[in-house]
Amino acid sequence: MMSASSIYTIGHGRHAFDYFLDLLRQFEIEFVCDVRTNPRSRWPQYNRLVLAELLSEKGIGYEHIPEAGGRLRHTSEEFEWAMHRIIEIASEHRTAMMCSESNPLSQHKVPRANCHRVGLLSPALKARGVSRIVHILPDGRSIELDESAVPSIW
Repeated sequence: MMSASSIYTIGHGRHAFDYFLDLLRQFEIEFVCDVRTNPRSRWPQYNRLVLAELLSEKGIGYEHIPEAGGRLRHTSEEFEWAMHRIIEIASEHRTAMMCSESNPLSQHKVPRANCHRVGLLSPALKARGVSRIVHILPDGRSIELDESAVPSIW
């Protein structure tokens, strides 16, 4: 299996596309893995085909990987394929997994996983040899954490 030392995560939230693009550029992201089950948004710039085209125009790769989505139950084979595919892409390009939740952690007194990037995907990727998961925050900062220690519904 290929290996990737770092994978980034980002949520599009309500960001204008130019701001979202600025965040990607700040972290030198070359490829976006869309891990939403249904790649649709009330913000049209984040609908799958529009987003793929906008990113392509800016030289950033895009692939929708619904088997990594958190809204449907996938078979273990489908999920394993998704983890392998993300690692494969990240071994060749500086990659960010993207879903809609802009904040990866909740604002509770004891923060919880606010999305499946933290609660489901990051621990699975680390278990498969990814050494660093860097979560890009809406304000342009980033955090790294022990996702397995974060309370989660995932």
